[in-house]
Formats: sequence, structure tokens, C-alpha cells
Amino acid sequence: MTDRREEQRIRMSATRLAAVQASYELDMMGVPVDEVLGEFTTDRWTNADDEADNELARAKPEVLKELVQGVARHVADIDAALAPAIAGERKLDELENVLRAILRMATYELMYRPNVPARTVLSSYTEISDAFFDEDGPQIKLIAGIINAVARDVRADEFTKSA
Repeated sequence: MTDRREEQRIRMSATRLAAVQASYELDMMGVPVDEVLGEFTTDRWTNADDEADNELARAKPEVLKELVQGVARHVADIDAALAPAIAGERKLDELENVLRAILRMATYELMYRPNVPARTVLSSYTEISDAFFDEDGPQIKLIAGIINAVARDVRADEFTKSA
């Protein structure tokens, strides 16, 4: 049996994964936030047939709602924070949709959830990336690098404190 702290970590991981998936759907389909959230919290979780949906059922609905609505509400500010962190000639809108969803969700947490340590955000979204990309693939390194750059910009104080 896992202890309480581990259960909380698992639930937050499931919440972040569901938030990325919901954000991806919003980006792809252009439907209202409440419609996507309703579909996630009602249809998917109450009718969970496969292992992936059952895992997502562990997500915290109130945090999922905060994350998805927060990204939708602050997308312009989030994208502005991401732009300098994207290397080379790439632009955010040229990235794969799921990659963009991961980066936006992580950046939202860095900008608007100061109670979550930057290193937790970095490790959580790098771990979540494994659900979508090959563990050794270039996308994982790209995601980690961009989130790290944004974190060092947005939360510089967390990286300059002495250990």
C-alpha cells in the first residue's frame, strides 16, 4: 500500500496528464472549455473501460478544472513566456499540438501556481511527456529544456537560493 504522499503524487500526475489531454483537445477542436471538462469528468471517468481511463479517474477534478481553465484564460501570457525559451527558428504554433499542450500546461503552473516548486513542475511534465513520446526521443529533451528555461526566467529565485 502506498503512503499518503505517494498517493497525492500519483493523483497529481494523473491530473496533469488529463489536463494536457484536455488542453490538446481544446487546441485541436476549438470547443468551449466547459464542454471538454464535462466530457472528461463525466463521460470518460464514469465510463472508464480501459486501464488508461481508469488511471485518469484518479485525477483531482478541481485541480484539472483550474489547470485547463487557467491555460485557456492566460494563453497569450503563457505563449509570450514560452517564446524566448523556444530555440532557433521555431515558433510555438509550429510545434506538435501535444508538445505545445505540455509546454503551455507546465508554463501555466510556473507562472500561476507559485506553491508548486519549479523543479516539481519540470520533473512532472518531463515524466508526463513519456506518455506521448519515445523516452529517448528528441521531444522529451526539447520539453525539458524549454520548461527549464521558462522556470529559470519565471522562478529565478528558486534557482539562485543556496542549498
